Amino acid sequence: MKKTHIFYIFLCVSAILWSLLGLLRNVIGDDALEAISWGELVDFGTNKHPPLSGWLMGGAYNLFQQHDFAAYFLGSACVLTGFVFIYKLAKFFLDEEKAIAASLIMTPCYYFTFTLFYENFNCNILSMALWPMITYYFYKSVKEDKIRDWVLFGITSALGFLTKYQVVFLFLALFIYLVSAERKQFKKRGMYIAILTGFLVILPHVIWLFNNDFFSFIYMTDRVEVGIHNTPVFLLKFGRIVFPLKFIFDQIFCVLPCVLMFLLTALLARNINFAKTHNKSEVLFLALISFGPMLLQSSTGMISNSRIMGMWGSMMISFWGLFLMYMFPIKFNEKTFKHLMILACSFALIWLGAMFAFVELQTKLHVGFPYQKIMPEINTAWDIETNNADLKYVGGNGEYVFKINVYNPRHPKVVLETFGYENPWISPQEVINSGIIIFGKTEDELIQLTRETVTLLPEDYKIIPRVCDFEITNKLGKSKDFTLYYTIIPPMR
Repeated sequence: MKKTHIFYIFLCVSAILWSLLGLLRNVIGDDALEAISWGELVDFGTNKHPPLSGWLMGGAYNLFQQHDFAAYFLGSACVLTGFVFIYKLAKFFLDEEKAIAASLIMTPCYYFTFTLFYENFNCNILSMALWPMITYYFYKSVKEDKIRDWVLFGITSALGFLTKYQVVFLFLALFIYLVSAERKQFKKRGMYIAILTGFLVILPHVIWLFNNDFFSFIYMTDRVEVGIHNTPVFLLKFGRIVFPLKFIFDQIFCVLPCVLMFLLTALLARNINFAKTHNKSEVLFLALISFGPMLLQSSTGMISNSRIMGMWGSMMISFWGLFLMYMFPIKFNEKTFKHLMILACSFALIWLGAMFAFVELQTKLHVGFPYQKIMPEINTAWDIETNNADLKYVGGNGEYVFKINVYNPRHPKVVLETFGYENPWISPQEVINSGIIIFGKTEDELIQLTRETVTLLPEDYKIIPRVCDFEITNKLGKSKDFTLYYTIIPPMR
């Protein structure tokens, strides 16, 4: 059997196992649930990110007959796609076996294992597929200069932008490479065709942004402000240094299993060298795509003096295996490849076993929310309070509302947070006319979120908090108590 076939079989089996493992959970991850709600909007934008992740998650969820497996499958498919395109890119720099190794040694990365299982699907996981695709079509276009490839680069770049604006860091790295090593491309038509193609794809979203107060950018600035306000004062004094360094160390920590797999492969092969002869252009390109976006992202922490989430680098480390294999080549033979596959399977089984234990022993809302017990209580309270009115809307704390939207059999729509700007999807008058349930983690948060969500609520209206107590118990019998606060605003026609 060809080595590429073994590689593809490994990826497909891994994706299937990770998808099936997700069925042990009681609920989908919060980000995937939120993406389902975005998919219901059928619009060219959301209140936080560009719309592509919502379109895909909403479409997959309906395609799978509104079954949770849709989120597990879609996330695994994204990771699988990313590995395939890492391999395809690596073939420009390495022979077949080393190109496979460049992809395989990234499989035990924290982001492609724990993050995939915990989050299931979100814009970061979708970016894990798109960043290698963008980079592959860029390099293929530069080296072969075919219009078809430039068009595909334009399309994938646009899809990356429609997933998360963070892709601009990758674009900057690629632009630096063009200016430094491939200036001749500025005199050719291919790059401009790619730019035009990409612009046409993102144009509807750009128009939507102009028409809707740039919601997504408002969310980004809000995250920075929240990060600053929630950070201890003493830490903020050194934040411009601490936050970027922490972000970089987070990425290093997450790839430690990959480095270990690389070193074990080299140890078993009894051969590892530093490549004495390099193509300077290739080294520059690999260094830029491997470390450029990460350094650019970390610089935002220096500018804003705000925390940078480690998971924002999840797609940025995709090419570290390729960089390792190129700079420190291992001599491959049949035995070495066999050892590599054994290590890849071993690391995969260790991670799958660890995630199995995690889901069986955890007591987190994110995984074990007991909606089967909670929904009847909430629906009964609503029916009594509103004389059996239709439950159309929910709002408030995101840890609860997206679960209510998906798992409540009435599937009420979520009134998304719009940061004080007019909601383009649901009018305030419609909300107060139809009524709504608001959720919060505490009584004070509940009251605040109710006022922010139901903007037409009379000032003298008395908000009556309700309490829903529940617990999550793991397989060892350990339980954790939770209190859900909610209030019912009946229809005010």
